[in-house]
Amino acid sequence: MTWRYRRVTLTPMVRGSEIGEPASWLLAIIALSIALGGVSALTPSFYTGPFFAGILLGFVAHELAHRQVGRRYGAKAEFVAFTPGLLITLISGFLPFKILAPGYVKVITWRLSDPRGLFYSVAAGPATNIVLAILLIAASLAYAPTWAWYLRVMAYVNAYLAIFNLIPIAPLDGEKIMRYDLKSWMLLMALALASYAATRIL
Repeated sequence: MTWRYRRVTLTPMVRGSEIGEPASWLLAIIALSIALGGVSALTPSFYTGPFFAGILLGFVAHELAHRQVGRRYGAKAEFVAFTPGLLITLISGFLPFKILAPGYVKVITWRLSDPRGLFYSVAAGPATNIVLAILLIAASLAYAPTWAWYLRVMAYVNAYLAIFNLIPIAPLDGEKIMRYDLKSWMLLMALALASYAATRIL
């Protein structure tokens, strides 16, 4: 769920450690499912429930937002799985704390159409999770209890993903956003926390 920027180079951080698309998407989804679902992710019923639906929607939307915004501003961008990150993410599924870092969107650019494009690309990920959480909470208010619960669990997952990614520690998105624009980071974190609280109260 992290984001990395490289100028004019395709050299990976650790040679052989990156796995490109489309395998990167599948491996990351599996790792995140086990990290957030724990032992329940080893049962078939987990993959028909709202928790997995939230992971699938939130993760794919988050990384696509990073990737597509980067491309919109003239960069070459793709989601790559990072082997050490995949292993750490998997192991955290059996620990009391979760580390969600199965991969990142690698952005390579020679020239951006707007110098703010890199900031927009990194902020797009958690911002997308926040928007999804808010929309899912709003939609849950219009449905019967069973479907309302399903939507709120999906909203909870998206709010959680937003909060985790906004932690201001490298290499998470939050560190880059805070370094570029503190006010934007504060706004995004406030919205993420409010969304998370709403999923626990409603």
